[in-house]
Amino acid sequence: MIVEEGKVKIKLDKDVFYNPRMRSCRDLDVLVWRVLDNKREFLDALAGTGVRGIRAKVEGGYEVVYFNDRNPKAVELIKENLKLNGIEAEVFNKDANILMRERKFWHIDLDPFGSPAEFMDSASFSVKKYLSVTATDTAAFCGSATESGLRKYFVFAEMTDIYPEIGLRALIGYVARELAKYEKGIEVLVCWAKEHYYRIHLKVRKSLRASKDTVKKLGYMLYCPNCLNRDFVGVGDCIERCECGEKFKIYGPIWLGDVKDEEVVKKMLEYAEGKAEKFVRAIAEELNTPLAYNIHALSKKLKINPPKMEKVITALRENGFTASKVHYSGTVLKTNAKIVDLVSLLNS
Repeated sequence: MIVEEGKVKIKLDKDVFYNPRMRSCRDLDVLVWRVLDNKREFLDALAGTGVRGIRAKVEGGYEVVYFNDRNPKAVELIKENLKLNGIEAEVFNKDANILMRERKFWHIDLDPFGSPAEFMDSASFSVKKYLSVTATDTAAFCGSATESGLRKYFVFAEMTDIYPEIGLRALIGYVARELAKYEKGIEVLVCWAKEHYYRIHLKVRKSLRASKDTVKKLGYMLYCPNCLNRDFVGVGDCIERCECGEKFKIYGPIWLGDVKDEEVVKKMLEYAEGKAEKFVRAIAEELNTPLAYNIHALSKKLKINPPKMEKVITALRENGFTASKVHYSGTVLKTNAKIVDLVSLLNS
C-alpha cells in the first residue's frame, strides 16, 4: 500500500510502524524546517517508514538526510521509499543510542513510540545545532502518572486545570537538563501540545555560558488546590503558603522561559495553509508566559457560569493586563494578571 503525504509517497508495511494520526504533526514540522537556517544535515533517528526524514529532504530542504532504524524490515522499506521519491541517502540499521554516540549530527529528530527518555542522553551528546523531540507519554508529564514522571524524567506533577501547559514545559525542562550535562543551552523555536503528544523544536548552543543561562530558566509552579492560585519560582526559591493560607503544591522542575521564537512562528505563517495555518496562528497569538488559568475550572470554584473567553480577555486588556488564548484548549487563557485580579473581573 502506498500513501501520499505532503509532496512525498510512502510505501507501508504491516511490520513497520507508521502513524497516520501524526500526519498533522509532520505537516507542522515541515513548516518549521522550511524556515530554519543552515539546513546541513538531518538525522531521522527512529525512522520507521522514513516518512519524516523524506519530507525533511523533499519539503524541508535539507542538504543531507540520514535514516536509522534497528528493525531490518524498516531499513529495507526506507530504501524502497527513498527510491520511490528519487532520493539517495545513507540508511543505518543500528540502535539509535549507539549511532548517536559514534558520531555527531547537525539536526537530530527523535520521534519515539512513547517516551524519548532512553534516547535523550545520547542525543544530547550528539546534537550540534537543532533538536526536535516528540513525547507521546503525556501522562508522565502532565501529572496523571506521577510516579512515571518521577522515574523517567525526575519531574513531579499532578493533574491541574492547565496540565497541557505544565506537561509541555516539563518536557522542555527535562531536555534542557539533559543538554546542560554537555554544556549545551537551548532556545525554544516552537512547540505545541496536541491530541496525544507534545512536540518541541529547539536550537542548541554549545557553550558553558549557554548552558548556565538555560538552567536559570528552570523552576517550579506553585499551585494552590484551595483557591486555584498559581505562581512560579526559580530553582532555590520558595513561597511556602498561598495568600489564602493553604500550602502550595510544588510542581517541576519545568521550563519557565519563552516557548516560541516570534520570528520563527511569523515565518511559519507565511507557508501555512488550512488547518495548519489556523493552528500556527493560535501559537503566534499566544503569550509566552507560563501563567495560565482555566476559566471553566475557576468559574466552577466561584460557583458562577463561565463567561465567554473573548469577554474575559477583553476585560483583562481594558484593565491594563496582557491576555491571550492558548493553542491547546478553548477554556484556558494566559495573562500577567494575578488570581485576585482575575477573580475580581469574573465576579464583576
